[in-house]
Amino acid sequence: MSTWVQDVEDISRETKTPGLTGRVHIIGLGNAGTFIAHSLASRQSPPPITLLMHQASFYHAFRRKKRSLAVNYNGLDDNRTGFDVEVLHDKVWHRIPSKDEQLEANEDPDVLESAEDVPEEEGHIECLIVCCKSYMTEKVIRGVRHRLSPDSTILFIQNGLGIIEKLNKEIFPDEKSRPNYMQGVLSHGLKKQDSYKVGHVNVGSLILSPVVTGQTPLIEAEKDTHWAPTTKYLLRLLTLTPSLVATADTPAGILQYQLERLAVGCVLGSLGAIHDCKNRELLHNFPVSRTMRLLLLEISSVICALPELRGIPGIEDRFSPERLRRLILNVASNRPEDTSSIRNDLHYQRNTEIDFLNGWIVKRGEELGMKCVLNYMIQQLVLSRMYIINHREASAVPIDFDNVILSGDKSKDD
Repeated sequence: MSTWVQDVEDISRETKTPGLTGRVHIIGLGNAGTFIAHSLASRQSPPPITLLMHQASFYHAFRRKKRSLAVNYNGLDDNRTGFDVEVLHDKVWHRIPSKDEQLEANEDPDVLESAEDVPEEEGHIECLIVCCKSYMTEKVIRGVRHRLSPDSTILFIQNGLGIIEKLNKEIFPDEKSRPNYMQGVLSHGLKKQDSYKVGHVNVGSLILSPVVTGQTPLIEAEKDTHWAPTTKYLLRLLTLTPSLVATADTPAGILQYQLERLAVGCVLGSLGAIHDCKNRELLHNFPVSRTMRLLLLEISSVICALPELRGIPGIEDRFSPERLRRLILNVASNRPEDTSSIRNDLHYQRNTEIDFLNGWIVKRGEELGMKCVLNYMIQQLVLSRMYIINHREASAVPIDFDNVILSGDKSKDD
């Protein structure tokens, strides 16, 4: 297996762009981010990896884990260390020295109580892997906007669609200053077990592809695709990382995988959140089945009419309502105890990804002249449920525990 150093040298020589460092920055250490960072660190020759954390508390929790990430395979923990860390404080990134660097400088690693104690880090970011929630993407990219350039490559591994279009509109309106984009679809079965620790439930894959922007047919647009050196390096690095089981696909190919996952999220994710239930409770439920069929009629109509997929054979069959229904039922049957991420976000009073799921179907449907009224209703039901939960929590009367007398207790005045 080639080393990352050799990959950097080969790509620098091929593209005549010396100066690549090969460093990979990762934002979002949920299940996907933790697994990818751990997998890169597990290579025989791991590249330099920097974990970007938006709060000092995240780093303190990471330090309590001895600055390690863990993946549990078949009941056994595999711990990996050697990560560099940067923490955001007052809109400035600060690099936390590794434990080895601190010991060499005769510093106590436990004295770093806040990001104010460490030097600023404003270096250029070559390769950035974004694994945070879709609704957080714009915020986190703004935090590193000044460190990105047209030579940078951003890989998005997230649920939903429409994220890149939003970034282009809000942050990168100028095509000449825009970084390069890649997207990935991760199908490994992962389950969070602890902070910075995930369980590997079943083997999947990571499908990768550079992004072709615009709504022209992808089978025509991808012919003229020119890959940046950082894109080539990141794609080679990930596909040669064994535990990721990563493969490269065309933009048209990966979009179809994304649309299948979108359909699953629009149905299982949204209905699971509205009904506040697990996947198994949506099975063999006639009212849910009727709702599912009506949702899929709209979803299928929008997908089959997308101009990006024009000219690709088999689209009508692959995204027919019946095939999507079987796909969704298969996911729910194989993962009966899973709960949707939207339901979890509502439980913890966080924003949801509904605008990038059913909301995306509504938006693209309007562009195509279709009224997706049922998907619009589902989107509004999730948003209204979030509003009710937040309003209920905000209006709760706090209890003054200091003045509560428990039954059986007697005051001093008695």
